[in-house]
Amino acid sequence: MRLDPQRNRRRMSATPVPPHIPALTGTTPPDLASARELYLQGRYDDAVPRLDSILNDACVTTSSASTRRRAALLRAWCLIEAKDHDGTLVWLAEAVERGLLVDEDLGVRVLRWNVLLFHEKYSEVEDAVLEALAEVADQPSAEHAELRLLLGAALRWRGRLQDALAHVEYACSAFTVLAEPGRCAVAANFLGWTCVSLGRLGEARLWFEKSLSLNVGLGARLREAQNYQNLAIVCYKQGDYGTAVELLEKELELVGERDDMLARAHIALGNVRRLQGQYVPARSSLTLAWERAVAAGLAREQSLALEFQGDLLRDEGRPAEARALYGRAMEIALRLAPRGDLVMELRRREGECLGLEGRHEEALAMLDDAQILCEEVGDAFEDAVTRRCRATVLARLGRWSTAIALLDDALTELERRDARHERMIAAYEAARIRLRWADSGPAGVRSNRLVDEAWHLALVAHRLDRDLEHTPQGAAINDMVSELARRRLPRQQADDARKAPFATHRAPATRIVAASTALRRVLGRCDGLARYDRPVLIHGESGSGKELLAHRLHENSARSRGPFVRLDCRGTTPDNLARELFGTADTGGGLLAEASGGTLYLAGIDRLNDALQERLLATIRDGTWRPLGSPREWTADVRIVATTDRDLSHLTDRRRFRSDLYYRLRLMLVEVPPLRERPEDVVPLLEHFLTRLEGRGLPVEQVFDLASRTLLAQHDWPGNAAELEAVAQQGWLQRSLGEPRVLVRNRNGERSELVVMNTVGQSAQNPVGGAGLNWETLSGMIARAGGNKSRVARQLGVSRATLYRWLGQLEPGC
Repeated sequence: MRLDPQRNRRRMSATPVPPHIPALTGTTPPDLASARELYLQGRYDDAVPRLDSILNDACVTTSSASTRRRAALLRAWCLIEAKDHDGTLVWLAEAVERGLLVDEDLGVRVLRWNVLLFHEKYSEVEDAVLEALAEVADQPSAEHAELRLLLGAALRWRGRLQDALAHVEYACSAFTVLAEPGRCAVAANFLGWTCVSLGRLGEARLWFEKSLSLNVGLGARLREAQNYQNLAIVCYKQGDYGTAVELLEKELELVGERDDMLARAHIALGNVRRLQGQYVPARSSLTLAWERAVAAGLAREQSLALEFQGDLLRDEGRPAEARALYGRAMEIALRLAPRGDLVMELRRREGECLGLEGRHEEALAMLDDAQILCEEVGDAFEDAVTRRCRATVLARLGRWSTAIALLDDALTELERRDARHERMIAAYEAARIRLRWADSGPAGVRSNRLVDEAWHLALVAHRLDRDLEHTPQGAAINDMVSELARRRLPRQQADDARKAPFATHRAPATRIVAASTALRRVLGRCDGLARYDRPVLIHGESGSGKELLAHRLHENSARSRGPFVRLDCRGTTPDNLARELFGTADTGGGLLAEASGGTLYLAGIDRLNDALQERLLATIRDGTWRPLGSPREWTADVRIVATTDRDLSHLTDRRRFRSDLYYRLRLMLVEVPPLRERPEDVVPLLEHFLTRLEGRGLPVEQVFDLASRTLLAQHDWPGNAAELEAVAQQGWLQRSLGEPRVLVRNRNGERSELVVMNTVGQSAQNPVGGAGLNWETLSGMIARAGGNKSRVARQLGVSRATLYRWLGQLEPGC
């Protein structure tokens, strides 16, 4: 963020460099002394009338010429500070014509050079000041200090920040020696902003504090208020939100009804509230800032208010709407400075949102331009944030190593600058990308290394989130830490964990193994559809992974930060379904309300009766619904992803499914091929299931022998991935009892199924008796499942009736 009031092109001076006003003696007229005091306090409108009374005095004597010159220069600087640059030039021309000033006067030239800075004539100012410096003795004189401060301003806006820093530090030291606290406060404030641009936030904070101390001593309330705001900006960049809010509230107490300062204060306050996750007060502050900026005609502040309102929409999972606001802000920013800091920040934000919408190539082009602007402007902090955004987009394209390298560079820069909030986000993204790479396919040793690296980065993010008093990203960070802690269990703990219910071994829901061209094509289609907000229909056989695809659609969409809510339309009555889905007057808006801002997943949509289909169609068509028994309509801010294992077109022909609902759903249809049509996925998928169960990499050949693997490759998998997972579970269980063996058994002469047993204590010709399980193993599993035999049956991949039959065969004494 740049709330630097010195960078407001067209409306504000590129840098305020007021004149050196020498200490006044006892012979100085009281009006000039009081005007100077008002000037130092920042009360420019009050100072001008007193100066006019001196300048319009009819008694002109030789002894008063110096006083009138100083009064004329001071009046010009009051106009500069009041942002009236055109008025400054008019006054200087009048003063020269009246003989109050001369064109060659160094004070006059300094004033005009400040106006040139406002018009972005940086090179012209630099050349002129360097020539003037050659005329001034190299000593801590007032004129020398003023020129060095002016030169520092010109160099800063040309992107030569280090050179600018040296000149302004000289000016600040000189004003200290000369006992000019007002001028020293100006230089210290300028040094603070130069350090911010360099990303040296700790140093910036010290300079702003020095400027604040000086302005408090002078009683310069408006400059003091500006110091509070500058300090607040540094504080929230460092993640010190509570202090930032206190500082901004102090500023608001001082600024009165000044629209410019109120606008900037509310912009900063709105952004801090957003970072704290307090979106309602944040929006209120930013709206007020926009109104004040419009009222005062402050172009830069209008752009900033729109920019941060866009950030709110982005954080709420609405990137397309955010980009619309960024576009409005960009129109203003381009008029102010086509290659300036505002354009740089807006390019980065637009690129980030394009990535969230799945428009990855467009996002990279936008972010590349933002990166170039970062180098031109010399903003190291924004450069690091832009690298983080580029890395996130590259990871979505599977360019893992490049993404990780960019993120690591960004983390180093952000740590150097003590930018805790952005460092937390970058650490979380770096951990998440490493984890996704580890899960992208068999990676062996690399996978373990990536998980270890992700663990350490997740802990960094977790610590920073705690230091920041918990951010909106905190819940996601906590989930990642928990997941990584489970995956990094030592071997002994993993052996103990193997005895626990299978549910504790689940890998992330978005993990989809896709070795085959057919499934990769499906994933590509899902990723392409993710950018839209229309309903999606996923059709595939039972057990083919439809729910995983639904999760992937959600997590790659603009709604990824919203909830993913699941409703199984099978196995319950229509009345219960209606209450769950639409809610009631007493209980609220149901799952449609719960999924607001996210995705509603309807499993088995073909099981809805005609009345529910009609209500769902109306919700999709009109964007509203009414809970049962409620007179009030609710707005539906959800995306519906529905799945079915039946042919809806056939059901439509038989009038078992509404044709109008079917035609709306099929606009975005994903067909999932059965596992038998993609045999290349069998072994990688089996290895994935075994790795999940083991808690670390477990190759297929370490569990199944060659004969068993041959049977697995030849099987037609009527139960698809669900059946394969059951085989993996059985093989993993049997591994502790002996060498697992896969056998083929015919079921009722219709189709074959696979049964896994071991070669210890069991006959290969007799697979009954718990498929190789003994009484102790089976009863232990039931005990760990809390007596839930249905859960144990699911873990073993058999029916509950089969489990009861095995218990009867194995029970001691039977």
